[in-house]
Amino acid sequence: MPDLKYIQLADELQAEIKSGAYEEGQRLPSENELAARTGYSRQTVRKAMEVLEKAGLTNRVRGSGTFVKNPIFRRDRTHNIAVVTTYIGEYIFPTILHGIDHVLAKNGYTSLLSATRNRVDNERRVLEDLLEKPIDGMIIEGTKTALPNPNIDLYVQFERQGIPVVFINGFYPEVPKPIYVVADDREGGRRACRMLLEKGHRHIAGIFKSDDIQGHRRYAGYAEALLAAGLCVKDDHVLWYGTENRNALLETNLKQVARDCTAIICYNDEVALKVIELLGPDIQRWELVSFDHSTFAKLSAVPFTSLCSPKERLGRLAAQKLLNILAGKQETSEALPWTIEEQRI
Repeated sequence: MPDLKYIQLADELQAEIKSGAYEEGQRLPSENELAARTGYSRQTVRKAMEVLEKAGLTNRVRGSGTFVKNPIFRRDRTHNIAVVTTYIGEYIFPTILHGIDHVLAKNGYTSLLSATRNRVDNERRVLEDLLEKPIDGMIIEGTKTALPNPNIDLYVQFERQGIPVVFINGFYPEVPKPIYVVADDREGGRRACRMLLEKGHRHIAGIFKSDDIQGHRRYAGYAEALLAAGLCVKDDHVLWYGTENRNALLETNLKQVARDCTAIICYNDEVALKVIELLGPDIQRWELVSFDHSTFAKLSAVPFTSLCSPKERLGRLAAQKLLNILAGKQETSEALPWTIEEQRI
């Protein structure tokens, strides 16, 4: 039994390091402190600390204490990749997932799919579950990326366990040196607005998503294009909505926001269709521009322009970057361009 106690203590300390309780460079409790806390003898504590040092997890500095050295844990390869998006079978996500799965399957990997429905509580549940599963890496679409994220501690745990993460569509600035593949949303917002300006519109409304970073960047591009044309950015012409209140805010505020305008930039095709529904026969008064070039836009009874992003390419590129990281290669983030294609019904 005495021989098992130091192994048990070493396992407990390793689990604490693994969970992020101790960061790299942080001093662990002294032998006396650990003995008092655990009830083990100093000899048992000392042997447990030696186990951590031999495992390369700590560095003992004479006269100063024992410090966490590099708490990154290596796993045996499973050829499982977690893929987490806000939604799975809806809107543009099947196309993105097809691109991801194409690359992963071609390289002998299996996708484990999860969805958060753009809720941080769901994201936490999914991440906690994945931390216990045998996976090699993760491709994830961040949840409400424009807001402070309460789940950053779990992303730190993925890093500590040696599980690389590649973000798609958006990412968290709080995550150190994130690798991501996104559409260039700022340029997309500029391009959409410039197109309307070139057609003679001077009063352009904008509908943007407040809790995802894509909405903020599309708004920034929209505002920059207006200013570059010598026009004012008017708060009364901008409608912000969140994941949970989109329809309610559109139903309440759309007509007021669009009243003095001749064109509307919509955050995505789902919003554009809702705008068409709410404005009814009067929709002919406005020209609409949207994002995503989805099936919704192609089948709309009212034609409008929807900017295209390379959805399948985005998925393929994210998967390839993750595989490159797993192969020990350095990777960088990438923003893909939007293109414009007129809808014709």
